[in-house]
Amino acid sequence: MIHLAQPTRRARRGISLIEALVAMAVMAFGMLGVVGMQATLRTNADLSKQRTEAMRLAQQRMEILRTFSVLNTTAGWQALQDKPGLAAQTIVGTNATYTLTSTVVASPAAPLPPTQRTLSVTVTWADRTDAAATQTLRLVSAVADISPELAASMVVSAQGAGGTREPEGRRRGIPPQAKNFGDGTSGFRPPQTAATAIVWVFNNVTGLITSVCNTTVADNASLTLAGLTGCVSTQAHQLISGFLRASGSATQPTATQMVDPNAGVDLSGSTFVAEVAQTFPTTGTIACFHGRATNYVEYYCAVPVESPAPATWSGTLRINAVSLPQLAPDLANNAATNVKVCRYRSAATYTTVGVPLASQNLTLIRAGNGTTAFVCPTGTFAHQPAT
Repeated sequence: MIHLAQPTRRARRGISLIEALVAMAVMAFGMLGVVGMQATLRTNADLSKQRTEAMRLAQQRMEILRTFSVLNTTAGWQALQDKPGLAAQTIVGTNATYTLTSTVVASPAAPLPPTQRTLSVTVTWADRTDAAATQTLRLVSAVADISPELAASMVVSAQGAGGTREPEGRRRGIPPQAKNFGDGTSGFRPPQTAATAIVWVFNNVTGLITSVCNTTVADNASLTLAGLTGCVSTQAHQLISGFLRASGSATQPTATQMVDPNAGVDLSGSTFVAEVAQTFPTTGTIACFHGRATNYVEYYCAVPVESPAPATWSGTLRINAVSLPQLAPDLANNAATNVKVCRYRSAATYTTVGVPLASQNLTLIRAGNGTTAFVCPTGTFAHQPAT
């Protein structure tokens, strides 16, 4: 039998100390990991606090951009048009200093009227853990170019070029008596006396006249797509239409007389002709048609537009002086046998029109009573051909 010798007490001295040192080393490494984790958590918490504060500041600036009372600059009111003028702002926060900048971009771009604006707010601040690094937060939103008083409207006329479907599934401005063919187009027979008359075919979405056809039917209600003949695709046209009334008052006419048919004169035999003097684009033929009833004259003009986009035109609605020989030569004229033209639209010219225009109405008044020159009544504006 062999007996192994047991280590002596002296040989076992120091083993516990080595075990303790190993345990302390393991604990030290663990504590270093805990300290590193805490440092990372603290850094992340610091950055999270900065981002939260930056988001709060960005939201505040965005609300300022989105809040407006009117579209265009008006004294005493917050105007959407003025929002791009907001200057950059520096704000000292709880643990960082922030710089706020904002932009407002209109869409579509000029010269078309905007339909919406894209709002952008950018917040930047220095990263405390890396002086060379910059933290950035960006907030983007959009706001429609619609007056606040129309915000609750169920149906609002589309602004600018393009189109949205409106009542009856077609663009507002297409004559209401136009026949909807049900295929995305509508046909309109402007007033004509000829047995074979032309028909304008509208795109229901854009409101553009895209083709011209012929018909032998006498009214719009009887139009059918199959009954149209000789259809020709044409340069795109926008419609402008309206009515003319006349006041025969021997005294200065009032606004009430302008809208009261009983205050007018018989216009059934009138030769009054409205026309468009176009400045852009300069190519194309402008076709105008007139219908005459007892108390009014209606006119419809198809104005060629830039094609295919942005489908706009500019120009002036004028009165053909040859068709109205009694037209007063100037606004100071007071002859009782002469007449003056007044318009209901404030501006005399049209600029970059991208939608069909209806109710562009005019009225005739006497030039005067031989002694006193009459002026256009309240709510109307002088519209001699030279203005």
